[in-house]
Amino acid sequence: MAFFKYLTWDNRHMNLRYIQDEYDGSMKITNVYTEDDASGNMEDINKKYGSRLRDAQRAINANRLGMLLIYSFLVLMPAIVLSVIQSNLLLLGGIIIFTIFVYFIVEAVNQVVINRLLYHMDKELHGSTG
Repeated sequence: MAFFKYLTWDNRHMNLRYIQDEYDGSMKITNVYTEDDASGNMEDINKKYGSRLRDAQRAINANRLGMLLIYSFLVLMPAIVLSVIQSNLLLLGGIIIFTIFVYFIVEAVNQVVINRLLYHMDKELHGSTG
């Protein structure tokens, strides 16, 4: 049930902004909270959460790439070939709708990945200051 906890967690009070170094991929966090909330020392936040943010971003990119490759070769390509051989446009339409559904599932998983990081950041940063 942690999936739904992180998926529906309200993170409106957070405004995570970061810059990724194009050479080594390290993350530099520039903002964590909205203007009405104190962010703390950004250098300490970068030391503590920069690598975790990079790992979360890598997991999100891996999920997207994995979904694209697996779905393309195991579902989409065979369905297109089968629908052309059978002259069945209904099958192709169903696969396109299923593609949209799978895309939203993968993006929900990606949202959980980033919300899990934000949840732990919020819990630790507010827990240490107040």
